[in-house]
Amino acid sequence: MEHVVILGGGIAGTTAAEELRKLHADVSITIIEQENHPLYSRVLLPHYLKGKVPREKVFLKTWQWYLDQRIEIMAGVRAEAIDVANRFVRTSEGRELPFDALIIAGGGELNTLGGEPRGVSYLRGVDDADEALMLLRELKMRPAEEQRAIVIGGGFIAMEYINFFAHYTVPCRVVLRGNGFWSSALSEHSQGVLARKAIEGGVGVTTNEPAPEVVGEREVEGVRLSSGEVLPCSLVGVGIGMHPDLSFYRECGIAIDRGIAVNEYFETAHPGIYAIGDGAEFFDRHVGRNVVYGNWMNAQTQGRVVAKTIAGERTAFDLVSSYTTNLLGLHIVFIGDVDRRSADEIRQTVETEVASVEEFYRAGNLVGAVLIGDISQRAALTATIKGSG
Repeated sequence: MEHVVILGGGIAGTTAAEELRKLHADVSITIIEQENHPLYSRVLLPHYLKGKVPREKVFLKTWQWYLDQRIEIMAGVRAEAIDVANRFVRTSEGRELPFDALIIAGGGELNTLGGEPRGVSYLRGVDDADEALMLLRELKMRPAEEQRAIVIGGGFIAMEYINFFAHYTVPCRVVLRGNGFWSSALSEHSQGVLARKAIEGGVGVTTNEPAPEVVGEREVEGVRLSSGEVLPCSLVGVGIGMHPDLSFYRECGIAIDRGIAVNEYFETAHPGIYAIGDGAEFFDRHVGRNVVYGNWMNAQTQGRVVAKTIAGERTAFDLVSSYTTNLLGLHIVFIGDVDRRSADEIRQTVETEVASVEEFYRAGNLVGAVLIGDISQRAALTATIKGSG
């Protein structure tokens, strides 16, 4: 093996490169990364937004690190084509990079509203976090009655926006497309616990608005509901989910289902071509089916695993997925496979005004759990899921 090309310089791709360099002193490693930044922590972005971490601490690598590791990083560059048969990648700079092994480590793309005026904020990366802080400063300069924000969405990014606005005492309302937070994933009780927490924290909650519309030509003026009512605001945080950007890979002849199809070793059907991170659909033996996971620890672990496989030590993924966040201090943990549609049985094992625990079973085995408020069982449930696989 002489040349390894990695598409994506996030935590999955950079971890793969770092691990490969440890295992192979002489292999050529090239990372193609669309952003113009060295590796930074998306996990730390919420802390940066709240002023708890300075911007420079968000970055995990420096440009010098890539030089020291003899890893070429092509920043601000896109892959324009992958020639599977002749084994090379064509870049937006016109280069053709041959590869012996190719790691596809691109992240997912946030869903957007489209055609937004100034004042609509997303959290795709550090540049968006910079913009959110700038918009917040502008908001704080307005008269008090105009310092209002709306959050559209009810998932992980929406939680960060709610916490962000609360931290800076900006009045906020969340507009949900379904019955509640994570409406397709949580029980009514779990959704109720979260709704009560939001309302107690001064956050307004509007439900069952599948297509809220931002109002304003040049700057945000409000959000229009299906009734025609316009909720006035000057800043909108959007968290309506994400999707893997997969059309490019399909056009290159790589098999796609819900993600890039790989096995538990992250191998595609094409020898020497691998996929990891948010866009990979792989077999998770702990839950017994193909899954797509998009979180930091999974991506980091997958980077290490695929590097070992490429280096000759074929290694399977052996981590129970875990996502954590909070709503105004209320802890929320997703463990394993929490797809309601694929579960045979869902048991509500904790059901109080301030807490909820749901356990997901398939073929008699525990495959997932959602813990809200009471997270004392987190380690035990994770161990049970791992032992079942």
